[in-house]
Amino acid sequence: MKHKNLKFKKACLLLTASIALVGYMKYEHKYTPTYVITDNEDYFATYSNGKIYIGTEVYINSIKDKVDKDDILVIDQRYSKSDPNFQIVSSYRINNKDIRNEILEVLMIYEELYPSEWNRTIESMRLEWFVHNASHMFNYKLDHSDDVDLDNDDQLKYENVNILNKLLKL
Repeated sequence: MKHKNLKFKKACLLLTASIALVGYMKYEHKYTPTYVITDNEDYFATYSNGKIYIGTEVYINSIKDKVDKDDILVIDQRYSKSDPNFQIVSSYRINNKDIRNEILEVLMIYEELYPSEWNRTIESMRLEWFVHNASHMFNYKLDHSDDVDLDNDDQLKYENVNILNKLLKL
């Protein structure tokens, strides 16, 4: 009986992931961004629901309890690691596609202003974030899916892999 129950759960997961994937693939990047890059020393930009803070892990941890619930915290690890990345803290909470796009565009602007070895495309980051959120929604590897880390190594993984195969391996 357990074996049939497991097969049923996997079938439900596959169906849900397929429906979500079709919705993701049909999504066109057409929206009116509301972000504004600021000259504020505490946060880098504002977006439709709050502020976007980008900084070192020490800085982000020092302000975590002082920011509003809709503010976005991004740990900049582009210089401190062998695989440069931005880590979006509690990224699983952000389900609105337009807000995710705003945040990703802000990260691209940040990289333009403060260049590094970090190199990602918006499309690959969208896909990685989508997979992280789907994993979190299914309570799969919660310790890895709370925060999305947009590192260079994952650029190829999310551009050159058939996403349906990726979702089936969850």
